[in-house]
Amino acid sequence: MKTTLKLKTLLLVLASVFAFSSCLDDSDDSSGPAYFSYVTIAGDQAFGYKFYADNGAILIPTSASIDQVLPGLKNSNVKRAFVSFDVMNAPADGFLRPGETYQIVLGSSYYSNYAIPTYQTLYSFEATDSLHTDNQVINNVNNNIWAANGYVNAQMTLNYEQSKTFYLNTYYTDECIDVDNNTFHLNLYYNSKSSNPYDQGTSVFSFRLPEDIEFNFQSDSINLVLNAITNYGDKQLTKVGECKMAVKDFHAPMY
Repeated sequence: MKTTLKLKTLLLVLASVFAFSSCLDDSDDSSGPAYFSYVTIAGDQAFGYKFYADNGAILIPTSASIDQVLPGLKNSNVKRAFVSFDVMNAPADGFLRPGETYQIVLGSSYYSNYAIPTYQTLYSFEATDSLHTDNQVINNVNNNIWAANGYVNAQMTLNYEQSKTFYLNTYYTDECIDVDNNTFHLNLYYNSKSSNPYDQGTSVFSFRLPEDIEFNFQSDSINLVLNAITNYGDKQLTKVGECKMAVKDFHAPMY
C-alpha cells in the first residue's frame, strides 16, 4: 500500500475531541484507498478545498468524494486531518512528490478520514504564570514528532476525566528562541482540570506554530525541540522530541 508518509497506526480513544463526520467502511481494506496522509486543509465549500499533505504534495479532492466521505467538513472549522484517497493522475512509480498537485478521490477506510485535534501556541511573559505553575504530567509523548504546513505534530497519551474539559497547548518564552544554535523550543502545557484523571487516551495532536518566530532565524531550516513534564511530582520540563523543520513551515497555507 502506497503512503505519502511512514506513519504508525494510531489508537483514537479521545472521541470527544473529534468533530469530523465521516463514513467509515469496516470491510476488508485490501480493496480500499491506496494512499493515506496527514493534511492541512485550506479553502472552503464555495471555492473548493486543497489538502496540503505533510510530505509537500498538494491534493485537490473532488466535491463528490468530500460529500460522500467527509460530509461534516463544510460545517466545521477543521484545519488538520488524516485522510485516505486514490489519485486520478498518479505518477507511474506511485510516489507523490513535494510541490506537485494531484487530483484525488477520497475513499472510505476504517483507520482514516478523521480530524486531528488542533491547539494554539501561546507566548509566556513570565515564569510565574499558569502555563508554568499549573502544568501537569503528560503520560507519554512519542519522540517521532514532525512539523509541516504550519503545525507541529506529536502522538501523545493523556490521562483525563471524561466529564471534564482538559486544557492543552504549546507555549514558549523569549529564552526558547535559540538563534545561536538555530533551535526553537516549544513546551507542552497540559491541565486535566480534574483530581481524578483515570481515563486514558492516545492520539496525534497538532499545534499551530507561531508565524512571527520565522523572522528570528536566517537559515532555511531549524531544529524544533518539544519539551514536556513527564515525571509525576516534578515540574521540570524535559525534551520529549526533536525534528528538523523548514522555516517556511511556520506558515499554514492560505489556499
